[in-house]
Amino acid sequence: MGEPRSRTKKFWRWLKKPLLLGIPIGIVLVVIGLVGFQGVMVASNMNAFCFSCHLKMDTIVQEYKASPHYVSDDKVLATCADCHVPHEFIDKMKVKIAATADIYHMMKGTITKENFEEHRPRLARIVWEDMKASDSGTCRHCHSGENFDLSKQPQRARLNHEMIEQRGETCIDCHAGIAHKRITIE
Repeated sequence: MGEPRSRTKKFWRWLKKPLLLGIPIGIVLVVIGLVGFQGVMVASNMNAFCFSCHLKMDTIVQEYKASPHYVSDDKVLATCADCHVPHEFIDKMKVKIAATADIYHMMKGTITKENFEEHRPRLARIVWEDMKASDSGTCRHCHSGENFDLSKQPQRARLNHEMIEQRGETCIDCHAGIAHKRITIE
């Protein structure tokens, strides 16, 4: 009778050793994974990352660099990600995953420097529709509170901003073209 119980105890003693070693190893691997993931998120939100492909499209980067989001009296730089990547985790992940389609099409050669302007209206429509669907959430992330003081705006702008909800509009309805030229949507 003592034999099976003894075997069970020996088995559990043997099993505890790898488990005790496995727990710290598992924790280290999870931390490395999270740090790596966060590193990729930070790197892919930097202008240098965006420019690595979009610079080949010429107009996109040049328009942005001439815009008030890149050059301002306040010396406040809005990065590509500030406007194009939501700040909430789930929405951010959706955008990052969807952006892999752009990378795929550029690598495949579907979208090139030579034909980019042909694709641009369709791509702009997608971005503007996303901004409209989120009630321009990325715009409102920065343009709120003290950064959006209606009393400091010219009368026409102040009145338009006060009426925006009543008209069922959002930032992108009037400000499409603030960082990139406004184009005719198909």
